[in-house]
Amino acid sequence: MLRTKGGKTPVKHQAVMAALLLISACTLPCGTAPADTGNQSPQLPVLLLNASVYADSFDPAQLPPDFRVQGYSSQAVAPYLLQFDGPIREAWVEDLRGIGAELRGYVPYNTVLARMDGKALSRLGEMDHLRWHGLYQPYFKLSPALQLRLSQGGEVTVLAMLFSPGLLAPSLEEFSSASIEILGSAADAWGALVVLRLPVERLKEVAALEAVEWLELCGRGTLPAALWAAGEPRHHALSYQVSDDGGVLVGLCDTGLGKGGWGGVPRTLAASVAALDSMRGDDGADACGHGTAIADVLAGYGGRTASQDVRAKTRLIDYAVGYGISSPPQPLSLYGMFEDAYTRGARTFLCGSVPEGRESLGAYGAFSFQRDAFVWQRPDMTLVEAAGNEGTDADGDGRVDEGSLLGGATAKNALSIGGCEGAAVLASEDGYPAYAELEGEFPGRFPADPLRSDTCVGKGDGMAAFSSRGPTRDGRIKPDLVEAATGVTVPAFGGEITAPGLRVAGDGDRVSAFGTSVAAAAAAASMASMRPMLARALGAEPSAALLKAFAVNGAVEMSPGQYGGEKREIPPAPNAVEGWGRLDLGAFLQAGSWAKVVDDREGMRLGDSRVYGIEVGEGEELRITLAWSDYPSLPEARLQLVNDLDLRVVGPAGEVYYPNGRSSRDPLNNVERVVINVKGRPGDYRVLLSAWNIPFSPQPFALVAQLL
Repeated sequence: MLRTKGGKTPVKHQAVMAALLLISACTLPCGTAPADTGNQSPQLPVLLLNASVYADSFDPAQLPPDFRVQGYSSQAVAPYLLQFDGPIREAWVEDLRGIGAELRGYVPYNTVLARMDGKALSRLGEMDHLRWHGLYQPYFKLSPALQLRLSQGGEVTVLAMLFSPGLLAPSLEEFSSASIEILGSAADAWGALVVLRLPVERLKEVAALEAVEWLELCGRGTLPAALWAAGEPRHHALSYQVSDDGGVLVGLCDTGLGKGGWGGVPRTLAASVAALDSMRGDDGADACGHGTAIADVLAGYGGRTASQDVRAKTRLIDYAVGYGISSPPQPLSLYGMFEDAYTRGARTFLCGSVPEGRESLGAYGAFSFQRDAFVWQRPDMTLVEAAGNEGTDADGDGRVDEGSLLGGATAKNALSIGGCEGAAVLASEDGYPAYAELEGEFPGRFPADPLRSDTCVGKGDGMAAFSSRGPTRDGRIKPDLVEAATGVTVPAFGGEITAPGLRVAGDGDRVSAFGTSVAAAAAAASMASMRPMLARALGAEPSAALLKAFAVNGAVEMSPGQYGGEKREIPPAPNAVEGWGRLDLGAFLQAGSWAKVVDDREGMRLGDSRVYGIEVGEGEELRITLAWSDYPSLPEARLQLVNDLDLRVVGPAGEVYYPNGRSSRDPLNNVERVVINVKGRPGDYRVLLSAWNIPFSPQPFALVAQLL
């Protein structure tokens, strides 16, 4: 049986997408026979984004004729789906590699995607636990947004993800010989990307190429912040905890810095910029003001936000990119840019503008794959992503709708930051617009109260209405955290001011910044600040997973939000609005609260378990967070979690606490938190970790337990 699925799309597209589903749910003879293992376990489907493949009854004839093949034109090597009869064991993966299979990644359930030549294919019979194998069909390669474009006609710009970097040169030659316009290309350690412009009817030709793994729409990219200036700000002094080497290096990619070149770096930032590189091939000038403002916030020259009370001195490696400015986005390889910053010493990286466009909402695409692949490869690099400014109250009920998260914020291994309201820093709140006045600045629309008439600053217990909400398309909790996205002032730099929402007022020496890029910049500075303290405590560089675990563990829940229970803005944490809450370093800085800190680099394998005891005497809350940087997911998979660890806590009386507000294990997220009210309930609490599914072993992890 094959059930097609177009994936979740914005509400306005759902009816259109429903009309595009081309395959009925029916049972037909199997196209490729399963291995006879004698295993009688229940059959699980292969959950691709576009289809649920039931191996015992799958027939490729069910697929649209234009997007199915009997075999690829290059018979030397072809991609296959290989499903096993249970959770994939490390030895099975090694056996596949031993027969010559080139593994690409995991697809639920119990399936890997691999490229094989005829010799490897002929040896699949040696795999005792292989249940089924079948060609990876062209239809499985189409993103839902591209499926929509098939019905609209015209030309389309697509991002083609290739199986491996070695396929880039021959693929470019093949595209060129077929008279398909090539707009850009890049390769990195985990694959290659090519941007093509072609008539939509020719998508079938590209999808039918063996080298192509995935196809998605390619846009101009997005600036997840806008800037607005009004009134005269009150200045706030910031206190700094300076690291031993005089600064913590942070990488930033955005629209540029100042007026270009070292001579054009604003005076306020001159001491904070360690390097300035343009990925566009120019002098790195900021043509719209966005990148300079975000650099100001990141370096500490913005107005006070929730977690800036104690911050390390931040120095920047600034990359001028083409996201939100050019098509195709520049650079195409995020991975390569991250690697450059890592080589220079940065262990925190902020994407102030992103290559994904608004068609990416909620989707895990090629660039999310690159982010996750990099952190898997470099587990001590913290990537920070803005949630986006796509929040909207489309149904007019006075609440912001879910499902507007920008694609970059869906990456599992990134810290995704939404925006809450910041405190007023101007002389009067009259200087701040109501959300109704921001309709021209942000794509969100707020037709009903309490949103419409509310001013965009507050006391920190409410969300910025324009902040994008989760969850991700596969139901994961994102954003992870929120920070102040309004009421942040930065110096004007004297250059062009053309970014959406950028207004000059007064004598033009300051602007007030709004947007989730602003929030993400403050969060990135806070995450960088945690590193020196943790490095001293651990005697080693902390992993990104440990930093995330501490940040999530200390998050301040904001439910019900600024409008009270009657118009509840935020459900109990964790949720798709605030994630686990507002970022706050207060709990992290209470070193005496650290009941257990584990940064396990050796990791767990399938069937492994860990038990940690915590003795509780006095305290209000026991907070325990497990986080891990997961193996990168394939964009064509319907569920993104690959290596699945589980957290449970058993209390003194045998009571069991599950994470993330659930009554059973969490099969979706790679962050799991348990919060227990332990006031008057002393005793021994046991923290239980188990490795539920680890197709790519081992899986390192971080655990933080605090008694607060």
